[in-house]
Amino acid sequence: MTKRNSKPDLWDSATVKSETLYQASFSTLTVWLKRSREDWYLASQRPNKETDPAPLSEVKGSKPRQDLSFSRWVVGQDVSTVQFVPAMPDRSIVVRPAIPLKVPAGKDALFFLSIPVWVRVLAQPPKGITLCELPTLILSNTWFGEPTSGELCYALRTRAMRSLEEIEDHPYTAICPVSIRNHAPKELDFERLCVPVEHLNVYRGRQRLWTNELEVRFQGNEHSSQVTIGKDAPKFAENLIKVCEAREPVEKALLKQSFSFLRSLTGF
Repeated sequence: MTKRNSKPDLWDSATVKSETLYQASFSTLTVWLKRSREDWYLASQRPNKETDPAPLSEVKGSKPRQDLSFSRWVVGQDVSTVQFVPAMPDRSIVVRPAIPLKVPAGKDALFFLSIPVWVRVLAQPPKGITLCELPTLILSNTWFGEPTSGELCYALRTRAMRSLEEIEDHPYTAICPVSIRNHAPKELDFERLCVPVEHLNVYRGRQRLWTNELEVRFQGNEHSSQVTIGKDAPKFAENLIKVCEAREPVEKALLKQSFSFLRSLTGF
């Protein structure tokens, strides 16, 4: 990946020397990495409070802490480069605004959702070996839809911000622009929204991570909600670089999902 500035970034690739301990901080997640001649070792912990983000760097004159539990991967002696890649979670996220919102009939509303990313540890990027994926935040599970036709999702409480100026920059979140278009003859009580994040790309900007734009057209409780996922980078930032492909392409996802799923996307 091409570096965006002169300072190392959390998402830049890095060369890892043999028998040397490294550490990186994603504010809500700390990762330690070490490689031997053939194997790679990785440990992670979640601090009690957010810490300053820090890209992968050598821990000089320090041995691994006794409380760290390392996992081990057989990678090979010819691999010496690693990259942390921001990826979307592996299941849809049910977003609940902290304060319920109402969208009048015939009105549109734009929201910016902060989605916690997962850290994909990739040896020998860009097309190398995925060692593991680590959630930056542990989200609780929730069920969305009918008891027999719903799906297991993650739950996320959010402020559902209405302008970019309200957004706090965090290294562990990606901004998802969501347009709600109420085409129904009555107001829409926006209490929760199921966001199919497994079908979203992740883009890297100068200050933030972004996803594709998402549009939901609500046409009433008795009709399907038309869900459209943008194919390109969002228009709210310039010079965005795609750093992670969606887990499932949009075309494939639309074929897989049932009619009842599309109808229940807005949770009504």
